[in-house]
Amino acid sequence: MDTKSLPDDPASYERLRLLAKQKDAALLRSEERYHKMVEEVEDYAILLLDKDGRIMNWNKGAEKIKGYKEAEIIGRNFRIFYRPEDQQRQLPEKLIQQARTTGKAIHEGWRVRKDGTTFWGSVVLTALHDDHNNVIGFSKVTRDLTERKVAEDKIQQYAQELEIQNRELQQFAYAAAHDMKEPLRKVQFYTSALLERIGTSLPPKEKSYLERTADAAHRMQGLIEDLLTYTRISGEVPPFEQVPLNKIVEDVLSHYQDTIEALHANIETGPLPVVTGITFQLRQLLDNLIGNALKYHHKEKTPHITLQSTTGNGKYIITIHDNGIGFEPQNSEKIFEIFERLHGRDSYPGTGIGLALCQRIVQNHHGTISATGQVGEGATFTITLPATDAE
Repeated sequence: MDTKSLPDDPASYERLRLLAKQKDAALLRSEERYHKMVEEVEDYAILLLDKDGRIMNWNKGAEKIKGYKEAEIIGRNFRIFYRPEDQQRQLPEKLIQQARTTGKAIHEGWRVRKDGTTFWGSVVLTALHDDHNNVIGFSKVTRDLTERKVAEDKIQQYAQELEIQNRELQQFAYAAAHDMKEPLRKVQFYTSALLERIGTSLPPKEKSYLERTADAAHRMQGLIEDLLTYTRISGEVPPFEQVPLNKIVEDVLSHYQDTIEALHANIETGPLPVVTGITFQLRQLLDNLIGNALKYHHKEKTPHITLQSTTGNGKYIITIHDNGIGFEPQNSEKIFEIFERLHGRDSYPGTGIGLALCQRIVQNHHGTISATGQVGEGATFTITLPATDAE
């Protein structure tokens, strides 16, 4: 207290002295409550280290997590909590140096208890400074996150096993589909030959059986080709390149030129972006979506299909809208399931793989695809793809 500012009269002086004493007592009580709180915390090991890393205090959480009694550990270096291999590479010293230099060090890793067992510790090491900004020690807070670590490792192991199983399943599906092509060719060849040579002389019922066999073989061929495409796209992802979508659409429309002319379809294409991706997959994507828009046209309307693109939040947003037969809104997610068909095969041929294939392609490109529709009003497919150069 500055004596120059003290009052002259004894009563005022006594009031100031009592006030200072009360403040000192309140500060002491506050410090005692703080230390008591630290000592009683059980979920965190809270330690005070000197500037060389020796342990100065020990709370209940430290005893619970690390297994040492206070008398056994005070004065020892905190290196004791680290595995031999971590001590050998001087991890404790590196953390101390990082905290000394930057003010704080954060680390997660395996730590050792008194009984030799290990736990996954999350550590925050904070430098403590004096009034002249000199480092005088460190606070160290450790939390036992072993349960979380074990759960994460199990999830990672399960994901790896699932990835291996998926890869094996894809290889099996590809091999099985490929092996079915040769016997199927023979079925198609013989049924076609029989229909050519004796089809006109067969009784109507037998001829119908043969025609159905030929039609089933044709549909099976389409299914096999789609399965081969699906497994190819689901397998190894080739390197990405710059793909101009307007050029892809131009090629697709050229492929469907006869259908477009027969239906008198009106197709509007706005400026589409150049995206980073896999050319043959993006061609398959747009081929399927434009092909579906033509296939599922409304019988009483001239087909009108629009392709547009905008940018937002670092993404390209590409929409393909048609005025075709549409679908029930509640089926907006169901249509992307493999082998799912919303319309009868007799009216609209197909294998039910096309939109599942589209979804897989978009996922390969780190994007999303969604659909909206109304029966008799048409459908809209919205694709988002990363736009590295989008404003």
